[in-house]
Amino acid sequence: MKKILFGALALCGAVLGDATTGMAAAIAPPLSPDAATTGQISFSIKELDIGAGFTWGRGRLVYGGRTYDFTISGGGLVGVGFSRIEARGTIRNLTRLRDFDGTYWAVQGEATMGRGRGGKVMENNHGVDISLSTTTRGARLAAEAMRVTLHLRQAA
Repeated sequence: MKKILFGALALCGAVLGDATTGMAAAIAPPLSPDAATTGQISFSIKELDIGAGFTWGRGRLVYGGRTYDFTISGGGLVGVGFSRIEARGTIRNLTRLRDFDGTYWAVQGEATMGRGRGGKVMENNHGVDISLSTTTRGARLAAEAMRVTLHLRQAA
C-alpha cells in the first residue's frame, strides 16, 4: 500500500500534457528492485467517468508458461470523460496463481484528447504488484486512486 500512496503523491505532479498533440504521460513509481518479475499482463478496458467512474474489460495473464483470461471491473473517483485503454505490463510477487484474483488498488493519471499515454501501478492484498504502460483513446481527464477487481476466467 505504501507504493500506492507514493504513487498518488507522485501522480499529482507527473501528468504531463501536450495540447498540440493530445498526448499525455503519467510516470508510475518504480516497483521494488528486489521483487522478481513473475508474469506478463495485457488488457483492454473502457473507463467512463462523471466524477465517479466505472471500469470494465478483459485481459490476458501469462504466468508459468501458460496463458489465462481474466475480467476487470471496478471504478474510481475524480475523473470526467470516456476512454478506451490498452495496457501491457509486468507482474511481480505472484507465487501462486490463486493470488492473482482479487481487488487491486491502482494509481492512475490520464489526460486524453484523441490519443494519450499513461501508466498505472496496481497492488492487491496478497502483495502482487502490476506495473503498466497504457495507450488511451477518447476524451478523458482523471487523476485518481481506483479500485478494480481482476478475476481469472479460464486457461486459454
